[in-house]
Amino acid sequence: MPGLLFPAVMRLAYGVVRCGNGAMKIRLVSAFLFLALIALGGRPALADCSELPRAGVNWRSCNLSGLSFAGAELAGANLRNASLSNTDLSDADLSGADGYRVRFVEATLVGATFDGASITDARLDRADLTGASMRGVQARNASFLFATLIDVDFTGANLSRVDFTGADLSGATWTDGVKICAQGSVGICR
Repeated sequence: MPGLLFPAVMRLAYGVVRCGNGAMKIRLVSAFLFLALIALGGRPALADCSELPRAGVNWRSCNLSGLSFAGAELAGANLRNASLSNTDLSDADLSGADGYRVRFVEATLVGATFDGASITDARLDRADLTGASMRGVQARNASFLFATLIDVDFTGANLSRVDFTGADLSGATWTDGVKICAQGSVGICR
């Protein structure tokens, strides 16, 4: 039966598109296609916010604030638009994670590994990243307002348009892998 349903829905959707260009007709096409996928046993890829931490976990748009995932293996995780504020991720492996617009506000990320992760437009305000590894991280437009970035390794990181206002960068290894920020470097690597 599902095999017969899909062509019928497609013919109906095509007929709706052929009879006009209005926005309502396009929405009907989208609704028909969605229903056809459901009828065929497919389902949209939604995040399961109750899923336990593991490599590649999909926590997209999940609110996991205030929890503890210390030492968790989250390599390659989908953290897009997720909130992990006030969360303990000490020594967690977040290498290769997709953290577009993730919020780590006031999170504990001491010793965490972000190597090769993308945290574009992320918020890490007042987070503690002491000793974290951010080698090769993509952090364009990220915010580290008043964050603790002592001894963080930024070798090869893309830090364009990053806001380090008030952030303590003492002892951090800069993007060239050579420069070490002087003690007392606040807001800028000196």
